[in-house]
Amino acid sequence: MLDLVRPFAFLTIRHPSRLPGAVNWLAPLILALLVSVALLAPSASINVYGPQGLLERLLIFVQTLVGFYIAALAAVSSFNSPHLDKIMPHPAPTMYIKHNGVLQLVQATRRRFLTSMFAYLAAISFLFALMAIATLTAVPAVRAAWPVEVVSVIRALGIFCFLFIIFQLTLVTLWGLFYLGERMLTPD
Repeated sequence: MLDLVRPFAFLTIRHPSRLPGAVNWLAPLILALLVSVALLAPSASINVYGPQGLLERLLIFVQTLVGFYIAALAAVSSFNSPHLDKIMPHPAPTMYIKHNGVLQLVQATRRRFLTSMFAYLAAISFLFALMAIATLTAVPAVRAAWPVEVVSVIRALGIFCFLFIIFQLTLVTLWGLFYLGERMLTPD
């Protein structure tokens, strides 16, 4: 059962520079907070949960990403290149892998780093799509059945959570594109 959450092993990557923590958590948190405040401002009249609203448009965009991430994962995991199997430059990032049923801390190779990244991106975009579909389906019933104050709190939390995921997807994708487009070809 725990194998089903292994795509999230990307979040266990550690590096002395603390870049993984900044890209995975800090920057998306700050961006999500700033944009949430702007969307929730009394003067903002942005359609978030309605037809043709922000969440529906993000859902359409993210649905296309799932296939891209799975294709990237397949490509990186199947390319026959010894360069991909070298440990990343010192100090190499470390991460936990499951080997013989035991979690072990290892230095990341380029292939392990990229496959872990694209597996995570595929999983989180898939979950975003499912959560967005469920949310858009439930919004009319929640608005009709619950008090306005409760709906307002749920709306705010939903906006923040969806924006956090979108900003995390964006930043990790840009990190992966940087790594594939430039860092992979830079000598150690």
